[in-house]
Amino acid sequence: MINTVLYVALLNLVPGDTSKIEQVTINTKAKQETISSTITLQKKSLVILDIVSDESIKKTPDATVSGVLKRVGGTSIQNDKFVIIRGLSDRYNSLLLNGSIINSTEPDKKSFSFDLVPSNLVGNIIISKTASPDLPGDFSGGVINITTKVPSGKINETSLGLGYGSLSTFNHGWKLKTIYLPTDFLPTKEFRSLPTDVRRSESDKIKSVFKPTQTINIPNLSLKYTLGDRNYITNLTIRKSSNVTTSQRQDYMSGNDLMYKYVDINYSNVINASGIANFKLKSLDFKNTLNYLGESSVVGRRGINYDNQQLITSTSSNHSNKFILMSQLSDKKWGINYNLLYRTQPDYRINPFAKNIDSDDDSAFVWRDSYRFWSKMQEHALGSYYNDTLGRLKYGFYELARFRTFDARVFRYQPGFVLNEITNNTDGYNAYSNLATGYGMYSGKLNKISYSGGVRVENQLFRVSTFDFSGVEQNIDRLYLDVLPSINLVYGKGNKNIRLSASRTVARPEFREVANFAYYDFVRNAQVVGNPKLVKTNIINADLRYEVYPSKKELITVSGFYKHFNNPIEQIVNNGSVPSNLILTLDNTKQAILYGAELEIRKNIVKNLQFYTNLSYFKSSVTVSSWYRPLQGQSPYIINTGLFYTKDKLSVNFLYNRIGERISAVGFQGYPDIYENARDVIDLTAQYQTKKITIKLAVSDLLGQNSKFYQPNRTLIQTNNETNINLTINYKI
Repeated sequence: MINTVLYVALLNLVPGDTSKIEQVTINTKAKQETISSTITLQKKSLVILDIVSDESIKKTPDATVSGVLKRVGGTSIQNDKFVIIRGLSDRYNSLLLNGSIINSTEPDKKSFSFDLVPSNLVGNIIISKTASPDLPGDFSGGVINITTKVPSGKINETSLGLGYGSLSTFNHGWKLKTIYLPTDFLPTKEFRSLPTDVRRSESDKIKSVFKPTQTINIPNLSLKYTLGDRNYITNLTIRKSSNVTTSQRQDYMSGNDLMYKYVDINYSNVINASGIANFKLKSLDFKNTLNYLGESSVVGRRGINYDNQQLITSTSSNHSNKFILMSQLSDKKWGINYNLLYRTQPDYRINPFAKNIDSDDDSAFVWRDSYRFWSKMQEHALGSYYNDTLGRLKYGFYELARFRTFDARVFRYQPGFVLNEITNNTDGYNAYSNLATGYGMYSGKLNKISYSGGVRVENQLFRVSTFDFSGVEQNIDRLYLDVLPSINLVYGKGNKNIRLSASRTVARPEFREVANFAYYDFVRNAQVVGNPKLVKTNIINADLRYEVYPSKKELITVSGFYKHFNNPIEQIVNNGSVPSNLILTLDNTKQAILYGAELEIRKNIVKNLQFYTNLSYFKSSVTVSSWYRPLQGQSPYIINTGLFYTKDKLSVNFLYNRIGERISAVGFQGYPDIYENARDVIDLTAQYQTKKITIKLAVSDLLGQNSKFYQPNRTLIQTNNETNINLTINYKI
């Protein structure tokens, strides 16, 4: 499967000098769960790293990896799921799980949903912010490598957690029954050909339920059980949570004339079941991770549509199920991995009711705005790699083949509640990708300078097969061949380092981003559409960092970086959108630059009290015709800080996070950019630990400040956020 040309090209790089080298390599099998061990790794690495240890994770209230990542310098989280590094949107990052490439979990964007992975399954998280030939080249923000826990000794423990949400727990919630599309439901062409009376009986198979069932939200619940010894470790984690938010949303026709003004109440429920089963078989490691995430929500909307002069009383319900299997078998030099992603969205529905503003009648069902949607996405990925050294040279090969299918069916009601299928030819696609890579990296040391440099070659065959609206087949074929050089230099003197890095990386479009499938999002009141004309982004990166390590658990780092983008990819509001129906898509702008600085300090104040902070400043500029603006998704600053007090069996931790305002979606002439506001987040944890029992109390988002999306001088969406209090008891059996 590996491209032969890459083998030949890289083998020609092998020099005759096979003398011993003085270099530091990252061995993810080494124990890296403590703060001191991760600081040592960060100090000795040739790549600029930020590392989160298991010890650090336990000091936070974060139940998932998405919460953990927002503590990392220059990193923030969007929608509580997607990571943004150095101000760049989530699509500019790459993810490795135990060293293997993991791709998007989302049907509508190039992103991995980090709320899928419970934080208690993680041994450490390494974020590489500079490129190296042995890392994926499709990134600019960072390469995130999540290492799950490995066998390290006998363990047998269980934990129970209860959580209280300030807006949801013991308050009313709503649920709407999910109706799956029957396996014997007629295909699109046959269903459309049926006469109305026959379609009525067929429609009864998936008869709509318009009234949700009222419930009482019980406390959030988490259960965990871990069993292992030196040869294996297994873990099962189950979490169930509820959430209630209220959003005020409005948009404008022109000037300050309102198009609509709504109040949405969103009732959501989440069930997450995750597990690992990692085995040590002599020299082999066999690692398996399973994740299931079930999300359901009911949104009640009331308000006025001034454009239509109507009072709106609509509801929508959305359900999604994600199942991910990731398996890896590896030795010291080679490995193979298999990933399965299966996602269904059963019965996403919109039940619209409205009446004239001046009418005294009851609201009537609006047939033309009704909506029922079923979709299924399935992706298989098979990868393999080989790494070796020859003298001062490290070289390797990697190949990843991916196969994805996506199908959707869309319906609307006509009078009498008879389903009318409105599925388009664009509502589905098949996709294939084969990425073959090879690299050569030469490392060594000259006096006090450690160095590493080389070339990574990536060759990707890429095809998305779909149809246009008329039914004509469309194939989007791409062949990317990228030569990606990089160099990392470290000048080290005692406990002080100066680092310099330069590289070329890329950002290639993902399957969904080029598919012409359109998805309607009721909550955002927008359609999400792909763009078959997207081209890849070429990126030049330069980094400089100064580091001081006062002790094994202390560090001070100051970093500066610069990035230049040709054809950056951004989410935009499509020209021609109207506020009552925005069209969100992706597009290439001509070029952009991004530069910034980062400061990280971890310092002991007194014997039992440690101070931690990372501060980041970013500045970007996108060239659009004759004017400039920031990159979409880029914050001007990020603040993370904390105080950690530990004495004997007790530890108390204070954490603060703030992300500067950022562009959520790029507007167009006559419709300004949409921004997301800055907000202050304070978290507290207290933990008491004995030989057998650990009791942890965590308070998340103590202030509960509102989230806002806005344009200059006017708010579009304002949503409240709830404070969560969680009590967890862990018992070692």
